Amino acid sequence: MIWRTDSLEAQLKTAFIICTLLQLICCGFLLLIFPWWKVALLGIILLSANAYIFRRLFANVLVVFRRASVQLEALQNQDYSLVAKSAFGRGKVAEFHQQLTRLGEALQQHKTHYDQQLFLLYRLIDQLNTPILVFDHRLQLSYANAAFAELFGRPWQTLRHASPSLLGLNSEPEWQFADAYKAQQWQIRTSRFLDQGENHQLLVFINIQAALREGQLEAWQKLIRVLSHEIRNSLTPVAALTQSLQTKVTTEREQQALELIGERCQHLQDFVSRYAELHKPLHLQPQWLSAENLFQRLTALFPEAQLHAKGLQIKLWADLVFLQQVLINLIKNAIEAGSPVGSIEVAFNFRENTNEIRIIDAGQGIANPDNLFVPFYSTKTQGQGIGLSLSRHIIEQMGGQLSLINNPRGSGACALIQLQRPHY
Repeated sequence: MIWRTDSLEAQLKTAFIICTLLQLICCGFLLLIFPWWKVALLGIILLSANAYIFRRLFANVLVVFRRASVQLEALQNQDYSLVAKSAFGRGKVAEFHQQLTRLGEALQQHKTHYDQQLFLLYRLIDQLNTPILVFDHRLQLSYANAAFAELFGRPWQTLRHASPSLLGLNSEPEWQFADAYKAQQWQIRTSRFLDQGENHQLLVFINIQAALREGQLEAWQKLIRVLSHEIRNSLTPVAALTQSLQTKVTTEREQQALELIGERCQHLQDFVSRYAELHKPLHLQPQWLSAENLFQRLTALFPEAQLHAKGLQIKLWADLVFLQQVLINLIKNAIEAGSPVGSIEVAFNFRENTNEIRIIDAGQGIANPDNLFVPFYSTKTQGQGIGLSLSRHIIEQMGGQLSLINNPRGSGACALIQLQRPHY
């Protein structure tokens, strides 16, 4: 049928043609009754009026749709400030524009609510100590928190728009580190969200080893509290009885025996007290330290070891007392592991906003690396199994890491301390 056209414009044109043809037919019948010039004048008037009416109607209809199209395009671009004025004050067209306006207001409220939630999300990301990264729809780094620098060694702003591969990450088949060691240490959890109408991926990095150590430490703390309570309850009367007996016995042999009992009681109390310190937070006072001055302190404490150093021009950001205690523990371990005189090296280095300290010896090496940091575990005859645990606790309180491996260059072991430098 001629009326079934594909567009409104075509239908209006068809209606104009049909009306014009009907008027011409009517004029043809009127020629049989009236003079031709009267019929011609009437035809011209009718055709002119018909053309004018259809042209205005056509223009008004197009204005309605153009205005609606502009407003819909603005809504599609998330611009809710544009409101198209209706070409009619009432009727269906006016109602249609009112519905468009209400739709824009509803979308504006929804966007405002969503923007607030997104703002809170980014504020929350900034407050967390866990490394969190955001990748945009092109899989480029678009945002991260301050903890990013602790994991990647530099502020995230210097790596904005970096690809996952540049950060050492694989996104397929699932997010993980390309480095096998980091992949075992860190678990990556992902989720998706929309920002500016585009898909983004949120990556949360969870230190599995730290979580496992925290659970192990909590279990040890509970055990230590129980043992401390029971041991002290038993030692207190023994120590008091020993002191009382020392005033009554007369033979030297008995005096020596009681002194030994008292000494062992005190030793056991000190032993329990030291383990109880493992879970307590440290009151750190970090400052800039000279590697050279720090090494001079160590050589003064261990003159017989004949320590030698590298990278003494480095500056460290750490607590002097606690860092020195850790280095003393590690050097003592190296000496007790049979490292020859003059073979222990203390190497300072700076790498990607991280200070590194290596204690390298030429001793017996590490026989059982899996139990290095287990409390109570020691390969030494007189060892208490607290030195390495306490040392790692101190370094982690400083925001760093402590690891020990067998020396890859030969015999002996290598202790690595990694300390983050402050960001300005």
